[in-house]
Amino acid sequence: EADGLVTAEKGLPIMCFVADCVPVLLCDGENGAAAAVHCGWRSSVADILGRAIEKLCALGAKEEDICAAIGPSIGRCCFETDDDVPQAVEGYLQGDTEGLFVRCGGGKTLVDLRAANARRLVQLGLRPEHIDISEECTVCSHDKYWSHRYTKGHRGSQAAVIVLD
Repeated sequence: EADGLVTAEKGLPIMCFVADCVPVLLCDGENGAAAAVHCGWRSSVADILGRAIEKLCALGAKEEDICAAIGPSIGRCCFETDDDVPQAVEGYLQGDTEGLFVRCGGGKTLVDLRAANARRLVQLGLRPEHIDISEECTVCSHDKYWSHRYTKGHRGSQAAVIVLD
């Protein structure tokens, strides 16, 4: 139904389900607000993180106090796309894409969506030292994580959960 949830209610777990997409957990513990965000490439370039930060701030969070955990997802090593994805990421980040793409043969590009979302969080006012990024690729580690790409579309997912205490 939704790609993101926010809350200021203590003790209420919120989560997002993913299967190769980027899970992002956001929390401002000082001001009591948290979010769980599913960042697929489409929701990413539609600026779901911008909306999440906006909603968190409406609950009292401050950008400079928000911490982010970017979980395991498809890595640049395995996220091979057509040109529409890097073009959309280019627009999403207003051209700040150095190091995010590797051109392959046949008009394909490898895209680092985790790093793109981390870069967007910095653009939104989060401090880089408050952003933790998993290096694990769900496709490469398909024995540990559910990978939609590895299973060629078989259903499954894992959850990223956050709760304010």
